[in-house]
Amino acid sequence: MPAPLRFDLLRDDPARARVAALAALDRGELVVVPTETVYGLAGREDRPAALERLDAVKPGRDKPYSLAVASAEMLAGRLAPWPRGARRIAARWWPGPVTQLLPDRSGRLLGLRVPGHPFTRELAQHAGALWLPSANSPGQPAPREVADIEPAVLAAAAVVLDGGRAALGEASTVVEPRPLCLRVARAGVVGRDELVRHAGSLVLVVCTGNTCRSPMAERLLRRAIQQRAAGEPGLLPPTVRSAGVNADDGGPPAEQAVEALAGLGLDLADHSTRALRDTELLAADLVLCMSAGHALAIEEHLLALGGAERPAVQLFDPAGADVADPFGTAVGQYVALARVLDVMARRRAEQLLSPWRPIP
Repeated sequence: MPAPLRFDLLRDDPARARVAALAALDRGELVVVPTETVYGLAGREDRPAALERLDAVKPGRDKPYSLAVASAEMLAGRLAPWPRGARRIAARWWPGPVTQLLPDRSGRLLGLRVPGHPFTRELAQHAGALWLPSANSPGQPAPREVADIEPAVLAAAAVVLDGGRAALGEASTVVEPRPLCLRVARAGVVGRDELVRHAGSLVLVVCTGNTCRSPMAERLLRRAIQQRAAGEPGLLPPTVRSAGVNADDGGPPAEQAVEALAGLGLDLADHSTRALRDTELLAADLVLCMSAGHALAIEEHLLALGGAERPAVQLFDPAGADVADPFGTAVGQYVALARVLDVMARRRAEQLLSPWRPIP
């Protein structure tokens, strides 16, 4: 096999490099390309020969490989509707070092990335979606510069594009954005805390005064989510908060609610009531209400607020029934309510963390 053509993107004519790379890709050959993370081995998705060549370099590698696209719109017709978390990731980190696992219309997950390196992104713009695994054989470190690439991998390429040392030198973070949570499939440049801060989901639990029902449900749902998430490594659960449609800020919880939750091993004594605010409501992905009356009032308010995106509004009970207000009753009623809410919370936790199941 002839030696690959090599171009130094910092010194050589970029037009010549582009023509040579696009011609090789069109023939179903492979091209070593720079990204902002590590070097990749690119092949056109619509060329079967390219996939065969990649499989020869990376035997045993999980398939399919991730795809590099110039923009999310390139595959818009193939993808299922995006969760809000996926759109937040794209807005913040594309182009950049995050690969998203997004479902196509058949439900199969595709690894998609918009590379931060402009030359590689330009190749994808002209050639279409590119398979783009890292330019290394299985078990070897991902290369930060061309000199790090193994001879056997270089020999498999028709063209080598040398863009100098990769700026970040660490693989992209691979994230599966589910409808109401994120799952980190591979750690990388962007850390878990940053993902949660900028792309994590928010679930609001709402009642009237935020003294008993919604704070009890909030604490129980948090615990149920934590317990469920512990069984799946990499899961980044949604943030859960509670508020009241007619609440004042800073009030204490109902004493009976504190006692009832203590019986289930949770401390509610530190809760302070919170009023439901428009900014938080619009930032939420899901609003769980204690009654149909709450849900109707919130939906009408959201319509009045306008905006392109609104949260889903549902009842906390997955079965769709109201949760009765225990205000003015004895502590035994609160204890019974806490047990009912605990069952509902466990069911809700399963739904919230499920992959690619639309919010019912």
